[in-house]
Amino acid sequence: MTMAGESMTKNKRKGFDDLIARRDELGDASPPWSLSEEEGPESAVEPSHGTDAGPAGPEAVPAPYETANIGELTVAERDDLAACESAIDTLRVAFWAAGKALQVIRDARLYRTTHPTFEAYVGERWEMTRTQADRLIRAWPLAERLTPIGVKIINEAQIRELLPLADQHGQDAAVTVYRTVAEAGGVRVTAALLKGVVAILPPDRFGHAEAVAQIRAYLAGEIAPPDSSPTTPAELWSVEAGRVRTALRRVRQGAVSAAVEHPDDARKLAAELRELADEVEQGLQ
Repeated sequence: MTMAGESMTKNKRKGFDDLIARRDELGDASPPWSLSEEEGPESAVEPSHGTDAGPAGPEAVPAPYETANIGELTVAERDDLAACESAIDTLRVAFWAAGKALQVIRDARLYRTTHPTFEAYVGERWEMTRTQADRLIRAWPLAERLTPIGVKIINEAQIRELLPLADQHGQDAAVTVYRTVAEAGGVRVTAALLKGVVAILPPDRFGHAEAVAQIRAYLAGEIAPPDSSPTTPAELWSVEAGRVRTALRRVRQGAVSAAVEHPDDARKLAAELRELADEVEQGLQ
């Protein structure tokens, strides 16, 4: 067994919830992806076997592959298993690295020496359900595409809101939506906001220019939130706060001249804004 393999056997089992908690506590330290869309598995960075190079990032995870091998793992397969498990263990760093690693383990059946099925492997090794594992596997390809746009803020919840759109219209559609929202000034990208954005788009078609125009209008408050938008106070705040900021920036551009022409409306709006600001401040105390 390689040093990497021996090291992995000494690691404590960490449950799925524990990994999520650690990720949230320590923040994102994700390394950049090393593969472009044109590069293939042969150009992937090889794992540093037997070295103490720190947690495995996405670039250390081999490309998913299938095998007809049975019985004991080969040396190369043990090294692949060690790299994949290291990536899963750093779920707090990059959830999509864990998804990619899980697909490698599943497709190549790297679990076969110790577990009869993939479901048994993720359950016993990671205290993760098959549904949770499948969710990470489904999310990682789109997360990889979106990494250059929002690597420091993107999370699985955001990806989850974009997956139905990607399934129906392709990943390019999801990239267009995320990029348009991410590049809008004064808007914080959240899962709730992406959910509202996706809901206003026509379900039966997707055109780049049309989608960009609709998203910008929605963020500017020119399109009413759809009936399927979030309804809890926290979700509504997440969706509407960015739109309010956008609207305020537009109003401020001509605020003085407009106030002179419409003094009563200006005073009423100013009073409402002060009242809202006071309520928010009181809630934070």
